[in-house]
Amino acid sequence: MTVCDRSWDSLYQQYHGRLLRQVQKYLPARDESHDVLQDLYVQLRHRNIDPAEIANPPAYLMRMATNLAIDALRRNNRNPVEFTDPAEISEMNSAVPQSVTPEQISADRQRLDIVGLAIDDLPPRCREVFLLCKRDHLSPSEAAEQLGISRNMVEKHLRQALGHCKQVLARHEN
Repeated sequence: MTVCDRSWDSLYQQYHGRLLRQVQKYLPARDESHDVLQDLYVQLRHRNIDPAEIANPPAYLMRMATNLAIDALRRNNRNPVEFTDPAEISEMNSAVPQSVTPEQISADRQRLDIVGLAIDDLPPRCREVFLLCKRDHLSPSEAAEQLGISRNMVEKHLRQALGHCKQVLARHEN
């Protein structure tokens, strides 16, 4: 463990209560707020930043905690499967062309299953980036900030993931 790691550990422990209260303003559920703090801790350990180089390390921690809580809140609010307004469902039903056959629906479901398996085959970091950007609708910049990596690395992972999914689909369709 480096000196930077020990410094971050000490700061994290010292401000844990305040960080938890800050996160709970956005995510009152105990498990979610603790998950966000765990993510914060992991990001601190992966970043190569010395707390001595930061003007106000406690404020830095609070900002990171707040950003992660807001990201989690956004993900919770973006669940595309939940519809609360029946009008939305009827709009979706009217938007579907009447010429869709059961065979097409079945084929589309099979393609989705294949893509799901392709995503499962991705390396862990690549899969994490892909899901943050495509499932959770984070921008590459937001994903980079959340994961503590560069935007270029996020874009590289996205290209790799999309290329892999295309290859797997092409194999199954031929």
